[in-house]
Amino acid sequence: MRPEPPRPALAPPLGPEDHIYGPADAVVELVAYGDYQCPHCHTAHPITQSLIEEFAGQLRFGWRHFPLSKIHPDARNAAMAAEACGDKFWHMHNLLFTDPGKLSRENLLQYARQVQIDPQTVIAAWDENRYGELIRRHIASGLRSGVNTTPTFYINGRRHNGGFDKRTLTTALLQAIAEKSTASAGQNPPT
Repeated sequence: MRPEPPRPALAPPLGPEDHIYGPADAVVELVAYGDYQCPHCHTAHPITQSLIEEFAGQLRFGWRHFPLSKIHPDARNAAMAAEACGDKFWHMHNLLFTDPGKLSRENLLQYARQVQIDPQTVIAAWDENRYGELIRRHIASGLRSGVNTTPTFYINGRRHNGGFDKRTLTTALLQAIAEKSTASAGQNPPT
């Protein structure tokens, strides 16, 4: 039997500058590092949406940007556009996953209109590199946390080394819930 690969910790943990969906007192936390132009992230997006619904009230989901700009040239602009949407971030986030081939500046401005954000807000974000430092911090955090591809998931602060299909992630979340329940009951988690 092969030993399990190391599971680096999420560094830093979710905080006030992160985009978080779900209750602060959730039993389980799922954090994704992703890239809006990544085809694997597009595959994972409906799965994470399904998990958010399935584990409603128990799951806290966080998103961090990890644009692989050398191979996905529109990913950074997409991340900036999402950030420029402020409190409509999640609406824009979902729109950006509708088609990885439609992330040109023109398409991003159309998405901004769809979520009722003035396109000039997005243009200013690009021109002023308004969210460049935040994206840089997300990337640095990902590198410290062992991210080397997208999507990379963290469950309760530890990297998930398995697949990102629905069955695998569901199993991992249920295991994390069981471990947390066992730990809160004062018992040692099963090995």
